[in-house]
Amino acid sequence: MNKNVKLLGMAAVVSMTFASCSSDEMKEIYQGEGISFTTKVNTRATVTTLENLDGFYVYADAEGYDNMFINGQLATKESEGSNKYVIKDENNGSYYWPSEVKNIEFWAYGPKDINITPEITSGTQAFKPFTPKAALDEGGKEHLDFVVAYAKAKREDSGSGVTLNFNHALSQVIVNAKRGDSSKRVYVKGAWIMNVKGTGTLTFKDNTTQYPNHMSWETSGSNVNYGVTFSSRKTLDKDYQFMGNTEEDYNSTLMLIPQTVSKWDGKADGSNNGAFILLLCRVEAVHDGTVHDGSGSSDNVGIEGETHIHQLFPATGTYNEEQYGYTCVPVDLTWKPGYKYIYNLEFCGANSGAGIYPPTPLPSGLPSHDKDENIITDRPDGKDVGSLVLDNPIGFTVTVEEWTNDNNNVDMN
Repeated sequence: MNKNVKLLGMAAVVSMTFASCSSDEMKEIYQGEGISFTTKVNTRATVTTLENLDGFYVYADAEGYDNMFINGQLATKESEGSNKYVIKDENNGSYYWPSEVKNIEFWAYGPKDINITPEITSGTQAFKPFTPKAALDEGGKEHLDFVVAYAKAKREDSGSGVTLNFNHALSQVIVNAKRGDSSKRVYVKGAWIMNVKGTGTLTFKDNTTQYPNHMSWETSGSNVNYGVTFSSRKTLDKDYQFMGNTEEDYNSTLMLIPQTVSKWDGKADGSNNGAFILLLCRVEAVHDGTVHDGSGSSDNVGIEGETHIHQLFPATGTYNEEQYGYTCVPVDLTWKPGYKYIYNLEFCGANSGAGIYPPTPLPSGLPSHDKDENIITDRPDGKDVGSLVLDNPIGFTVTVEEWTNDNNNVDMN
């Protein structure tokens, strides 16, 4: 049999005790214990650990067997409210390690709700094209943390126990923002990652160096966009805030296909060529006093108590506290599986402004002037696509973190 995979590193650990028997092959068996393990329920758009992994699918190839010994059986809870999980064969029986078999290879993936089609045999281990839902209003509401595992077990080394090390197969992407200058006000009504690939095929290869742990992602299809429109605006302050939905019913953290994308070059024809972070926002400058002493028109100035407010963006020449406009930050993206990428954006800091004007037209599905006259898409005279919105672009840093796990050794009886 062609074995072309040595798979995966540590992300969550499952200690499995297998004794295995195929119902369609009469082989002498050692009647050991059935498979069981403890975990908790997985929730949407959260990192999977053994504490919240709500079931996973198992495949196994045993020496001397013509067909897969375990072929995609689901590991499920033994009883309601229990942390113990079991795997049953097609006759609702347990699996046991055949006495004549020395080596078994195991593959597993989860969570059980993930919508993906595996193609796992003794010779090929792959998943058909996988597409996390691309949404412009709810971010990663329906995204799940896709995890996979592989182990080649020798009976003399493991006895009846096998350890599966689950690994995160996707990249987690988070956008944060803050404002640096306390005399400025910045309000945000939406944030999006633009022009990335939304579909990928995962295979496992011995010779790949593209990504860690023998994973190989190949992207396909057209560019898509991910992000969230807020039900109410976010007011930025001196601390970074998550630019996603934080309502109790879901968290809009993005779980996306690993890939490398060059940043948008700032040209007008780049609306579908090159990555950028897009924000729908409003920027104001607040000064003491109710009188505006500057020269020129004061139509863009509003009065609030003992202060007056300049509408800096969108630059319409008239003050309207309901108006918002689009600005963006071009970014180079290199996402690997099992890593969390945090993009920290700073508006109006010591060396940062409010970004640059994005390409037009923007994709349909975003808040638009056609639906809301206070969404300003026109640029002022002298400003082109790629021009600075204020005096400087938005400053940003990127933090890359490996996902970590608690002590996730789970005993299987």
